[in-house]
Amino acid sequence: MARPDDLLDEPEIARVAHERYLSSGYREAARRALDFARRYRAEEGAAGGTRERECIAQAHAWRRVVRDLHAGLPVPAVPVSPGVVRARTERAPESGSGRKTG
Repeated sequence: MARPDDLLDEPEIARVAHERYLSSGYREAARRALDFARRYRAEEGAAGGTRERECIAQAHAWRRVVRDLHAGLPVPAVPVSPGVVRARTERAPESGSGRKTG
């Protein structure tokens, strides 16, 4: 049974709940990125394709955020949403701007 001095106050409860919510979201995002990596590998027929590597790098970035949250880093120090974290890989320069015309 918890002692009275072990009880959390309202702001502490809100902070812990928010951190758990963020952790859950980042873990789910990492799982989905790995699912996409598996699909890209099957689609391309070989391991190590560009899209697969980028998905795996993204999953690693999101897992690092979860570890940082569990390590006690303050919530503002981590990205607000998984879309903010982007894994960068070297790419060959693309021809054109990539925009559709018309």
